Amino acid sequence: MKGFILRLRPAKNEDLIVTILTERSMRSYYRFYGARHSILQLGYLIDFEEEEESRFIPRLRRVSHLGFPWLYSRNRLMAWHRFVSLFEPHLRDTETLDSFYFELLLDAARRWEKQNPKRIVCESAHRLLAYEGRLHDLDRCYICEAPLEDSVALMQALIPAHPQCIYGSAFSKERLRTFFEEGKSTWLDDEEVERIYALLLKGF
Repeated sequence: MKGFILRLRPAKNEDLIVTILTERSMRSYYRFYGARHSILQLGYLIDFEEEEESRFIPRLRRVSHLGFPWLYSRNRLMAWHRFVSLFEPHLRDTETLDSFYFELLLDAARRWEKQNPKRIVCESAHRLLAYEGRLHDLDRCYICEAPLEDSVALMQALIPAHPQCIYGSAFSKERLRTFFEEGKSTWLDDEEVERIYALLLKGF
């Protein structure tokens, strides 16, 4: 079984509780002496076996790391940690999933080496919000419900509002509309991507 490590929590001695996203679920596993194993790191893609325990959470067994070349770039690795850490709180209390979330992370990981990670995060978040039916249109302000004009501010989860309603900085409505419709950050400049990225780090 393959999965991404979304969270690591220390248990007694040097044991770890490891939360893993697979194609069909997000589950926690117990790993004896897990703190001694360098392959158990946040965001790593691993291959593993599980051993069911009747009185406790399943054990993590026979773990191997499925690496990517960019893991040796500190900046890209730290950006990956920030991105991956958004998924555990978002999917918490949801055990059964379809493969969308695993495939979203896998696609991002494959692109992470050669593309701008912040643009990948923006585009991945767009896909996630669209998949969950939470991508708002840009016609009305979420706060006051009045029509939006040429300048639009964004709240957490890319919810649109008037800049004056949330005391937020403005984006071009047309540039945002292109991003919302196509899911590509090509038409956003680096400063706009930086601002959207900062919003997304607050959560999906």
